[in-house]
Amino acid sequence: MQGDENNSNLDILLVWPSVSNCFTIDAPSLGLAYLAAVLEPNYSVKVLECQTEKVYEPVAIIEYINKVKPRVVGFSLPTLGIPHTEAVVDELLKDDNRPVLIAGGPHPTVLPDEMLSIGFDYIAIGEAEETIIELMAFIYNKPEAKSLDEIDGIAFKRDGSVIKTNKRKLLDVNTLPFPAWKYFKVDNYKGYVRKLNRCLPIMGGRGCPEKCTFCYKGIFGTSLRVRRPELVVDEIQYLKDNFQIEEFVILDENFTLVEKYVLEFCELLIERKINLPWHLGSGVRVDKATEKVVDAMKRAGCYRASLGVESGNEDILNEINKRITKQQVRDAVALYTKYGYEVTLFFIIGAPSDTRETVLESINFAIELNPDLVQFNIVMPFPGTALFDYFDSAGSLLTKDWHNYNMFSQECDPVFTHQNLSWDELRELRSKAYRMFYFRFGYIVKQIRSIRSLSDVKLLFKKMGAFLGFLNIIGRLRKS
Repeated sequence: MQGDENNSNLDILLVWPSVSNCFTIDAPSLGLAYLAAVLEPNYSVKVLECQTEKVYEPVAIIEYINKVKPRVVGFSLPTLGIPHTEAVVDELLKDDNRPVLIAGGPHPTVLPDEMLSIGFDYIAIGEAEETIIELMAFIYNKPEAKSLDEIDGIAFKRDGSVIKTNKRKLLDVNTLPFPAWKYFKVDNYKGYVRKLNRCLPIMGGRGCPEKCTFCYKGIFGTSLRVRRPELVVDEIQYLKDNFQIEEFVILDENFTLVEKYVLEFCELLIERKINLPWHLGSGVRVDKATEKVVDAMKRAGCYRASLGVESGNEDILNEINKRITKQQVRDAVALYTKYGYEVTLFFIIGAPSDTRETVLESINFAIELNPDLVQFNIVMPFPGTALFDYFDSAGSLLTKDWHNYNMFSQECDPVFTHQNLSWDELRELRSKAYRMFYFRFGYIVKQIRSIRSLSDVKLLFKKMGAFLGFLNIIGRLRKS
């Protein structure tokens, strides 16, 4: 689809769909911000983040699209965004004067044929910053435009057949512009568990060499590519000056992997007097918690570390290829606690060999470690992960209706048959995990003792609000 006019003054609308019935913390899409940044020198751009814009239902998204009349609509799609998006595309296809439709992100990268069958014109496979520029040049008949077959990393249909071009090479992350946050309503993003509200995400690097079975690496790859520390600090200073951020969060999959990099970054933050609190939002490796790194990050303003533990059973840790030990977890939590960090731990429930006993072992391990926050998720085998392949090849997947892959939805039917636990048991164990951990006298006392200022009181109430909201959903799930 090329060169068609639809009387639009907007070149491209970038959409991050809402996930219905999901307990979420509002967070801006760093991916869309990068896409907007590479597009804006040559095209007019708008961004629709459905969750924060409160554009939840497909009919509302369609109304928005009809209002702004973009010539191209690009959807960034996790698996949970597919049901709503499919309904939107179905409606748009009824209009002969519709926009060109592009899909990118994790799900389209894994399943481009499925996305083309839904009605998308083009699929961006993998990292999309370079792909979208070349694809837009083709759509707009630019003099520099390549033919579709020459554009790496896309899929499209020709005469009813699916065409997939050559795989695109991973880009140099140091060539990317700063994310274009001017297209976002920054004030709309309110975090439940961070110290201050005006917070934006930062990318120090992309890619992760670890091979955890539940994690998807199809976008950023398995080799770590880091941005120059001075470039990252320049961006933080830019956000401080131009968007008045009060805090930032690093979303890297494996920020602490390279000690030398972390130390250089932290020393620059201190040297340039950035003076902002920050935290690690993703589950960083416990086996990379060294005294040097933990000390440097604390001196540079880091106040919370989120650690991926996943299980309290050594055999389960080995099964999911986590490559850590329980003692390494204990040592890491003790080290971060020693330096005064808030510690968040992530656990999964429902690994292939999990039993009621191993899940209880995880719960008791969390209680032993006594972090500030803990999150227990029923493991979900998303397409593109080794876990999906395991359940699929074993004939244990019950559905590929992506609506059901929302672990928080009341309408979610069982996704897989577990060899040891029923779906109701998985949900019951998750609810039990939260009750056992948070409804402890020792935990309540710890939180009260952590109060040092009025801001600490506000943060404690935000944590309580988030937790009670989550428990409300868990309770409704158990009744459904």
